[in-house]
Amino acid sequence: MLSIFVMVFSTVLVAGFWGESLVLMVFMSGLVSMSSSDNLVWKVGLSGELDYVGWALSLLSFWVVFLAVLGSQAIKKSSSLSYIFVKLMLALLGLFLISFYVSDFLFFYLGFESCLIPIFFMILGWGYQPERAQAGIYMLFYTLLGSLPLFFLIMDMYSKSSGYMYMVSEINEVFLFVFLVGAFLVKFPMYSTHLWLLKAHVEAPVAGSMILAGVMLKLGGYGLIRFLPVCQITPLLLVEVLVCVSLWGGLVLSLSCLRQMDMKLLIASSSVVHMSLCIVGLLTQTDWGFKGAMVVMIGHGVCSSGLFYLANVMYERSHSRSLAVSKGFLALMPSMCLWWFILLGVNMAAPPSLNLLGEIMLINTVISWSNYMMVVVMVMSFFSAGYSLYLFSLSQHGVYLNMKSGFHSGVVLEYLVCAAHWIPLNIVILSMAWLI
Repeated sequence: MLSIFVMVFSTVLVAGFWGESLVLMVFMSGLVSMSSSDNLVWKVGLSGELDYVGWALSLLSFWVVFLAVLGSQAIKKSSSLSYIFVKLMLALLGLFLISFYVSDFLFFYLGFESCLIPIFFMILGWGYQPERAQAGIYMLFYTLLGSLPLFFLIMDMYSKSSGYMYMVSEINEVFLFVFLVGAFLVKFPMYSTHLWLLKAHVEAPVAGSMILAGVMLKLGGYGLIRFLPVCQITPLLLVEVLVCVSLWGGLVLSLSCLRQMDMKLLIASSSVVHMSLCIVGLLTQTDWGFKGAMVVMIGHGVCSSGLFYLANVMYERSHSRSLAVSKGFLALMPSMCLWWFILLGVNMAAPPSLNLLGEIMLINTVISWSNYMMVVVMVMSFFSAGYSLYLFSLSQHGVYLNMKSGFHSGVVLEYLVCAAHWIPLNIVILSMAWLI
């Protein structure tokens, strides 16, 4: 893995062409996939290790970044700074790999926060609207201020020679838990800390949206997986409050999705709805909760990336993200309509997909934690299917308003990217017997 990091950062310095960069990404993906063996943990040196959680998220990072570059052909054709775009993507990939590889908390924090810098420059340089600077700064400071207490806590842990020792009192328990978990709940994000995500998605280019939804949010879940076992004493009342806020917030956002007219805003809000179940599964600290959250993170990372790409395909034709303008594409792009239907079916956890397996495990975890949550989960699952059908019907049916602007129904590369998003979601589930 260290050799792969060196290759990534050396390519950042020398890559100036898209073809060589894509070939290198495929090569590195092959190296990671070939490194899989029966061992669940690979150690290299004293500061790094890669278990099945980090390995799966590293593969997800390779795949999503590779598809994001393939889906950004408009930047290649129109921008004279496309080589800088490729370098930002490779730098982001290297930072993701460092975050998923290192076992030292301080190095993880540096990689965890450094991922924001390439995304910020991506939004600032290739965003769509003049408000992109405000959205980038909003994202940067929102997540940095949320994770600043975690930095001081990590430094305090290093300053104590005896390790992880604190005065045992109720106040310290609450503050310790908030400092450890709060940074990752902002990055996940949990309801009430999700506003930066909506602004960033609306202003980001298609590659930024694909990486934000596909990998960036998963850093929050990975941090919870790594840091929750550190909390030796968990305040149960605070956990119950966070679980209730997350579940009820997911329900409120699933209702708000039914009134959204911006395609990217709707898909971004649906990401928060899916992540709310993952937060509950991780906070319960059960075996099925951890595994179900992991499966949903992988499935949602690929599915939401594909939905953002499909929204960008429609935007390139109609030059609008509004569902009031971008409608009637069933008559104009019938083949692309099939991919809308398939990926939205996966988004609502239709079989056979990773999302179905993960949501079944998480729903069982939530109900076993409290029977009172059964009604909330039922209503949230119902409206998750509702806003998926709402997005499909408004975008594909109706009459396209600007009929005089003719365009083709799609090129081979666009169908290739759509297929590359859908195939892993339905093939990987065949090898998931180890979860049960």
